[in-house]
Amino acid sequence: MRWMAILVVMLAPVFAWAGETLHGEVSGRGVVLRCGAQTLNISLDNGVLNLQAHGQEVSLTPNLQLGDGWTQPQAALEGPRWERTAGHLQARVTYPVAEAREFVIEATAYADLEAVFVTSRLRVLDEPRGQYYYWQSDLASDRYYAPAPEGVAETALDKKQWASLPWREWWFLPRGAGGLAVLPTNVAGRAPGEAGGVFLHALPRSSLLDPATSHDASFGLAWVADATAARELAAAAWRSDLPALQPGRLAQREADYGAPAPAWLREAEVYNLYYRDKAQWTQDNVRGKLRGFPFIVGSTPDKAALDRCHAEGVKLLHYVVYTCLLNTELQVREGGRVYSEWSESLDNETRDLKDHPDWICIAKDGSIQHDGWGQEHGHPGLLNTCLHQPGLKEAAVRQVRMLMELGYDGVFIDLAGPTVECYGPQHGKHTHPHPEWTNTQAYEDVLRAVYAEVKRHGPDRIVMQNTCTGILPTHWAYCDSQMLEAFPYGAESTVLRSPWPELQWHRQRWAEAVAHGKVPVILSYFGAGTSEQLREAALLSRAFAAMSGFLWADALGLRDLPGVTDFATELYAARLGRPTGECRQSRGATYRVFERGLAVVNPNPWPVSVAVPWPQATTLRDIGHGGTIASRHGVLRLDLAPESGRILTLP
Repeated sequence: MRWMAILVVMLAPVFAWAGETLHGEVSGRGVVLRCGAQTLNISLDNGVLNLQAHGQEVSLTPNLQLGDGWTQPQAALEGPRWERTAGHLQARVTYPVAEAREFVIEATAYADLEAVFVTSRLRVLDEPRGQYYYWQSDLASDRYYAPAPEGVAETALDKKQWASLPWREWWFLPRGAGGLAVLPTNVAGRAPGEAGGVFLHALPRSSLLDPATSHDASFGLAWVADATAARELAAAAWRSDLPALQPGRLAQREADYGAPAPAWLREAEVYNLYYRDKAQWTQDNVRGKLRGFPFIVGSTPDKAALDRCHAEGVKLLHYVVYTCLLNTELQVREGGRVYSEWSESLDNETRDLKDHPDWICIAKDGSIQHDGWGQEHGHPGLLNTCLHQPGLKEAAVRQVRMLMELGYDGVFIDLAGPTVECYGPQHGKHTHPHPEWTNTQAYEDVLRAVYAEVKRHGPDRIVMQNTCTGILPTHWAYCDSQMLEAFPYGAESTVLRSPWPELQWHRQRWAEAVAHGKVPVILSYFGAGTSEQLREAALLSRAFAAMSGFLWADALGLRDLPGVTDFATELYAARLGRPTGECRQSRGATYRVFERGLAVVNPNPWPVSVAVPWPQATTLRDIGHGGTIASRHGVLRLDLAPESGRILTLP
């Protein structure tokens, strides 16, 4: 592991170092990094990369989202930071970016690999918000080569529309004599038109960032003779286990994880959601639909429903939301209805915005801010809130206190991420006690108070947050769990919304949180698809959650879909226990062994046959596939369909 060697770090406006194959210097307004025939120039003005080799040249430009448009990094404020050992040389350049952000480029060359490896990191410096960027090349290939079961496959790229390059360990993009070898860590694409260049997505493609995290794009580049040379380069690079090809393992800023979640949550494996009005929380429904789940997220504050759940061994979290509240007078006046989720919400009378105009979030133009979801779903009285208001914070804590006193096992806070800004003071509508805070920072103060109130009623009570756009490391100190919603499937299809590199990124990125006793949870939605497609998608998401230390749910959606009802019941009941080892690889698949079984994922678009060591003389139940599987000579042999998962459990 060559990057663990002691590094000599230097800061200088001009620096050159030469070994047998490596060379680095600052030349004019560019940083030059050379490895054999490969020369990479990094512009200090805007971060554009230019690779030259064997008389060929290709450029890559970073495109960072800025409002509805795009921007590039601004000029670096200083020269590169160099790191070198006998075996590698790295240049690191930091650029300011509009909207309180910074962009870092790390370019590395290794003495025994004729290629350059780039990692770029986008960071926000103030408060959480979503980010997206990509690298756009000027290489307009009309086809690419990539690994396939039979060796190497050639695939045409559609020049008439946006085309996709699925993730593989390498691509070869031909042009003239030779072509560009790319060692990617995510999916990519090609812009339409004859001159449409190939672009590389960051990992993940879009990300909710706070100052503790970065949004990374990593890849290796080299100009090579043909696909065979690209394959050989990739094999050598992957054998070396380079940091740039394992972005989920890249160092992140320290996070405050706070106290670990209670054991019952960490060991739950599955949970589910049941958003129904009071009338549907009958004994039959609780016993027939909810029993067997360790806990349920619900939306009724009915003490009788809570008691029925507890009698069946099911814990219950109550849904709460504070970034938008209802003005019942406006709702009725504008033709909406006061829906049951609001009318049954405990203590809703004290949170009705008709009585608290100072709690309403004010837009930049002075108008009241309507909630976007409410506008789309016929709720004109649902308004965004100003979280600066002490009365709103008191109302939130009071509601949570009442829920805890009723005996609820915790709260599920929806819309727990960044919220819209409030401009009330600028228009004389109200004041902000902390004018230096944004509305998001004021909301974080509310979230901390809610967490403290829940824990005041016992360490076994929990707070689960759903930002709706990702996980925020800075929130771990005041929650037990965070949700990834519509992940990795949405109800629109059984196509993965997050490709395998992004799933791996999430598993690696949140491993430290899991190790600290925090609990990421996923919520997958299932709708369109054949029964076989639904089964494979559900098993993949459930297996991925298990091997990652995450909890899994489907909002009880599978149970109501034709052809998979019995499978859903079987999957809900499957339990694997604690892991007995780390994730392992077998012929392109990933698996993990547990106390009571095995989880396997085949991320490839082709079927694979895997062999998993299983010394126990036991027979495993093959969830969703019927029958059982036994090991032979200490090995379990499994045939997996493309993009599928398997859950096998002890009887």
